[in-house]
Amino acid sequence: MHLVAVVSSDADLGHALRGFQDDAGRFLLHLVPAGRPQAWLPALRALDFAGALVLCAYDQPEALALADRASLEASEVGAADTLTVTQAGVVADYHFGRAVGQALRSRVWDPRGAAGVIIGGGREAHSVARELASLGARHLTLLAASRPEAEQMTPRLAASTDVVATVPEDPIAQSLLERADLIVRADISMSVPSSCIGPHLTLVDLVPGAVSRLRALALAAGALTLERRDVEAHRLHLALGHVLGAGVSVEPLLQAMLREP
Repeated sequence: MHLVAVVSSDADLGHALRGFQDDAGRFLLHLVPAGRPQAWLPALRALDFAGALVLCAYDQPEALALADRASLEASEVGAADTLTVTQAGVVADYHFGRAVGQALRSRVWDPRGAAGVIIGGGREAHSVARELASLGARHLTLLAASRPEAEQMTPRLAASTDVVATVPEDPIAQSLLERADLIVRADISMSVPSSCIGPHLTLVDLVPGAVSRLRALALAAGALTLERRDVEAHRLHLALGHVLGAGVSVEPLLQAMLREP
């Protein structure tokens, strides 16, 4: 059985994943308290771990810095949420954006030709923008706390995607929100006008915790919604597949992540 570390500061997440193993007995998740990766990363190889899933955002930049090699996406966002132990060293990757894409496709939502709005800056929003553009989104609006922060996410997006990088206070932002097929919120401090919510919309609310007011409004309006735990389950699935190879199922992870703590 392979050991895979899970580094998290979320007590509820730790409760959901503590001692989790697949039915085939292929892997066992071992919880590691969040803290400085330099304290636990060298032990991965010594204790014969297959890898680590670094779900604590504060530890992700240092996890990348301590890895021997990194994927293009991990290097671009400056963080690693997955570490794979190989004979050639520790390899870092970042799966958050791909997890959002996989979660959407699992609900039979196709990003091709869509108009999306990503609310918030930082590495998670950057990764989501990169993934949606690569999946064929027609238009992306990036709303961040400042225009420079929004513009930082645009250079490496697919040329086939039209991009507007601005701030919520921009008069055009309301119109772009109203025309969106998809809204991804990565920043709890930014709100979405209720006039933009309807059954046409797909909402991915990445705000941690219980059902947010925004998601409750979307559910009441008949919109398709995903919460952060949905995305985290798909991130675990992608990361475990990267660490262990094919054959990891997402359904048991979804059940573990979405059950009440």
